[in-house]
Formats: sequence, C-alpha cells, structure tokens
Amino acid sequence: MLRVIVPAVLCAAVPVARADEPITNTDYAIEFYDGVAIGNTQQVGMGGAGAALIVGTSGGLLNPSAPAVRLTTDTDTWSWDYHLDVLTGTYSSDYDNNGQREPGGASLVTLGLGGRYRDWAAAVTFTGQTSPVEVDTSTMPALDAEALRVRFMVGRYFASKDFALGIGAQTVSFQITPQGQESLFEVTGGGLIAGVTWLPKYRSFRAAAAWESPILGADVSSTCDPMSCAGFILPERVASPWRVIAGGAFRFAETEWNQLVGGIFRDEPSLTLAADIVIAGPSQDAYGIEAFGKHMLQRAGSHTAFSFRAGAEYEWLPGRLRWRAGAYWEPERYEGVGGRVHVTFGVELRVFELQLWGRRRGRLSFTGDLAARYRNVAVSVGFWH
Repeated sequence: MLRVIVPAVLCAAVPVARADEPITNTDYAIEFYDGVAIGNTQQVGMGGAGAALIVGTSGGLLNPSAPAVRLTTDTDTWSWDYHLDVLTGTYSSDYDNNGQREPGGASLVTLGLGGRYRDWAAAVTFTGQTSPVEVDTSTMPALDAEALRVRFMVGRYFASKDFALGIGAQTVSFQITPQGQESLFEVTGGGLIAGVTWLPKYRSFRAAAAWESPILGADVSSTCDPMSCAGFILPERVASPWRVIAGGAFRFAETEWNQLVGGIFRDEPSLTLAADIVIAGPSQDAYGIEAFGKHMLQRAGSHTAFSFRAGAEYEWLPGRLRWRAGAYWEPERYEGVGGRVHVTFGVELRVFELQLWGRRRGRLSFTGDLAARYRNVAVSVGFWH
C-alpha cells in the first residue's frame, strides 16, 4: 500500500500560484503560519498527531497542559524536562505550499526547558525558523525570513478529576534579513494559549484539547523608510491565526496506560495510536512571504483551514526499538493552491546505556515527512524514555 501512496504524493502536479497584485503601500500583513508537522521526532513520525500523547516540554508545543502530565515512570516529588530537536526542509521545492516552485525550504530548531513540583509544572519553549526568500540576486543580496516563537506555560494536574490544565502566553517575532546585513524590519506580537488533557486512571486512552488566540503584531521596528527599504515596501504587521486542536490517543499493551508504574523505564510491547484535528482561523489582510520577495501580494489565510492527522507507534523490541508511521492533510492556505497529503515515518533505536545521575539510555532517531514538493528529515540523538 505504501508503495502506491508515496509515489502518488511525491509526483502530484504543481499547482498554479496567484500573486494578485503588486505591493503599493504598507497596509498589509505577512502571515506566520505552519501547516506542516513541527515538533519532536515522535510527533513528526506519527503524522503530526500528539495533543493527547506527547508530554513534557515537547508536548507544550501543541498543548500547554502537557508539561503537567507525568511520564508513567515519574514517581518523584519533583522532576525536570527538556528537549532539543532540529529539522530541515531544505530539500523541499515548495516548503509552505504556496505554489511557487523554488529550491530550498525552512530549517527549524525547537528547544524547551520545564520543571514539575508535585502537581504543578511550568515550561518555556522556543521555536526558531529560517527560510530563504526568492529574489532577483542580480540586483540585491539574497533574503532570509527569520521567525522566533516563544511559549511560556503553567499547568496543574488534578488527581481527583484525572485531568491536567495549562495556560500561558506566546510571542512571535518576524524579520527579513539580507544575507550578511542587518534586518530590513522586525515585527513582534503576542497572544494567549490554553490546553487540557484527560487521562482516566487505569485506562489506556487519553483525550486533549488546546486553543491559541490570534497574534497580530503591529510593533514594527525598521531603520529605513517603510515605503522604500532596499527597494521593498514593508508590511506594517505580522499575523498568526487562532488555532484549536482536539485529539485522542489509545495504547494497546499488557498493562493499562494511565498509571504510575515507578522504575526508570516501562519496557513492554505496545502499540500506540493517536489522531488530532487542527483548525486554524483566517488572517485579515495577510499575504505570503515568497510573493513579498517579488514585490507582490499573494493572499494567505482567507478562510478557516482544517487539518486531520493520525499515526501509530509500535515498540517492537521493548526498550530497544520503536517504529512509527502516519499521515496528515496540509490544508490550502494560499488562494489558487490546493492542500496536500503528507506521509511520515520514523524509527528509534536504543544505542547505549550508562550511569549519569541514575541509569540512562541513549537513543538515535530518524524521522521523515514527505509530500508533493516537500521533504522534511531529522536525525535526533537523545535519551530513551
């Protein structure tokens, strides 16, 4: 089946992009939107689904209540957590599915740090993204679009009700920088986030929901005339739409999932299934960054977008080997450009064991996300959980 799906996805026809009109004034926004799966190797390998599954700081990228959900082996009074993941879409020819076939794509780093004391938890995550902007390099230097999203969240687990609640805030900073020079401009904005996870004791399923308010950044800083900055007419704001996520997960194994089992590792054969629906709202007067490089406006985010994501993880050799696979729908975001299907996969291998503030296992993970005109691959080294 996979032999049929993958070639069909990768060989889909290139859509015709629309750049509606030239830029004539500053009354427009650049949209900051991610329709593709972003997160740790487990989430990406499972089709981007993870609202009810991924815990700790990695889970906080989707669901602010995730830092308050313990690993089932975490029975201490306090604990700390971190993540660091690097992904690259540089092998893509249309990374953000705007219909303009250009070489290269975004490179992304996400990291986080969090801690828990009894039923309270807090975490901060950073997601940095850099992507080239296509311009006429015979008349000006190449441009890079750089974005940084920072999320801070506080959560609590309510043991009597079997659910975790998290709230917080996020900021987005966006800038366009000629390579080797100072940025043309920087725009920042902020918004609120909230999430909840239900994990009934001694059961093997979980459910979750998360919400993000829209971000409208109008705090523009620039050292040049916005109407003529290195030949560009600059935007006066950045837009990031509101988002709602609802998801569930089910684990098949010898023991029930939602219980504290103690110890360090939970080694048993298991199959975990997860599915999410992601809804992103429209963005007012927002346009794509690729068209900006050509001094044009390409409408983005004119309507609400729906994304369906699902995946599976099979721990085939307990404590040694896990396989992952999934798929998701990246919705249409640019006018005249349809959505596309993504196929994802991953493998995680335990490679060594050592004593480092207790017993630790090292792991090596490989993850891929493939779609028409899109390639996202990651190799990750870290600890086995």
